[in-house]
Amino acid sequence: MKTMNRRRMFTRNKRIAIEKDYDIDLLLSIDHAEGLDNPSTYPSVTTRDYRVVFWVHPDDQLATSRDLGSPDPVWNQKCRMKLDKSRDCKFLYVEVLKYGSSSESNPGTSNGISLVGRAQIPLPNLSSKTDGRYGLVRPKEDGYKAEGHITLSMKLVKIDII
Repeated sequence: MKTMNRRRMFTRNKRIAIEKDYDIDLLLSIDHAEGLDNPSTYPSVTTRDYRVVFWVHPDDQLATSRDLGSPDPVWNQKCRMKLDKSRDCKFLYVEVLKYGSSSESNPGTSNGISLVGRAQIPLPNLSSKTDGRYGLVRPKEDGYKAEGHITLSMKLVKIDII
C-alpha cells in the first residue's frame, strides 16, 4: 500500500518539461586574408585598403574595419550575429572589398570600391566550432578566377530566452 501511494505522489508531482524558446547566435572571428591582388598581376596597385563584408541574409550585412597598406590584410575582429530561425540559415557569405583603387588594370567602380574575392562557407552544426582557410573567387568576364584565401572561425550557439 505504501509503495502504491508513493507512485501516485510521484506521478501527481511529476514536472513536465516545457520546450524553452531560444535564439541562435553565430560567433564569428575574421582573422586575416592572404594572396589578394597578387603584386605581379596588379603591379600598378600601390595602395591596398581592404574590408570584409559578411552576412547570412543579404539584408543583414556587417563589415570589418578597413586594413590599409598590405596585400595580406589582418583584421582579427570578432562578431556576434543573431540568426533568424524562421529563415533558412545554411551559409556564411563573405566578400573582400578593396577601397580607393585607381589602377588602370583594375579601375574598380565609380565609388572606388572593387570586389577582390568572395566565398560561400557552410555554417557549422549547432554548438560546433569550425575554423579554416577558405578560398576566394573573383568574378571575371569569362567566369571566375580563384585568388586568395580568408581565414576565419565560427560557432553556432543556442541562447535560452528566459
